[in-house]
Amino acid sequence: MKLRKIIPVVGGFFTIALLSSVFARIQGAFGPSANDWLGQAVIHRSAIPFVALKLSGLFLSCSLGGIVSTRLGGTRKASLLVGVITSLMIGWLWFHTVHPIGFWILLLLGVIPSVWAGYRMSTQTL
Repeated sequence: MKLRKIIPVVGGFFTIALLSSVFARIQGAFGPSANDWLGQAVIHRSAIPFVALKLSGLFLSCSLGGIVSTRLGGTRKASLLVGVITSLMIGWLWFHTVHPIGFWILLLLGVIPSVWAGYRMSTQTL
């Protein structure tokens, strides 16, 4: 694969990884209770706002990753590859953590559509 085809994929994935970490730090700033639900097998009602905030940040990261990938010269295929690689990484994380299954299912269902939305937003504004 040529370098000009690899750069959009790496750039999009790096953007998602970096921004999801930044958004996780922001969520952690709400206090220690903001991440207490992460170690539980079930999401309790009191944690729903934090779960929604976490998912929103992750989906925003994915959309921005799709935008970056497209702006770096990526095609639909590159954006799809960014979404697939991100989904595989999420699957690997799911396998190694205890987080509630509902969180992971919602996250996996939203990654590729969020990256695709970023791709579409970027191509419509070019």
